[in-house]
Amino acid sequence: MNTIEQLKTDGIAKGMCRYGQVELSRNNITTERLAQLFFKQIDFCIGKDVPTLDMLRQNFKGKCEPYGVFVDDPKVECRNRADVALNGGCKADLSYSGFTVSRVYARHTSELNVTACGSAHVTIDIFDEVKLSISVIGTKARVLVNVYGNAQVQCTGSAKIVNKNQATY
Repeated sequence: MNTIEQLKTDGIAKGMCRYGQVELSRNNITTERLAQLFFKQIDFCIGKDVPTLDMLRQNFKGKCEPYGVFVDDPKVECRNRADVALNGGCKADLSYSGFTVSRVYARHTSELNVTACGSAHVTIDIFDEVKLSISVIGTKARVLVNVYGNAQVQCTGSAKIVNKNQATY
């Protein structure tokens, strides 16, 4: 069974919606399209662990980074990237400025430093054992952090931090 068929089988077993099933049934689906689908279906993917970390490591590490999905990457550096997903043991420095709008998802044992300034709007969802250090500079930047599982946040400046008191979505 190839990777796409395995994703579809695993997804269906965990309750994947019809849209996801149809998208995975398309011919010649690219890594870029898979990354876009991952972000469109992020609640399902994280909530149901599809694809699993092992599958990400075996099939996507080294291929999906240009599209914002990182796996066990020891040095992620992004500036004003709209969507970022950190899986496994990533270490990341992310910065946002100007009128950037971004969504960040970090899982497993990832560690990230985030800086937001200017009129940037950043939403960060952290899960599992993630460690986040965030610095909000100025009064116009808006940062919302949703904390799940045992994730930890250290914040300098003004950010809204919401402890969800649950493991995932």
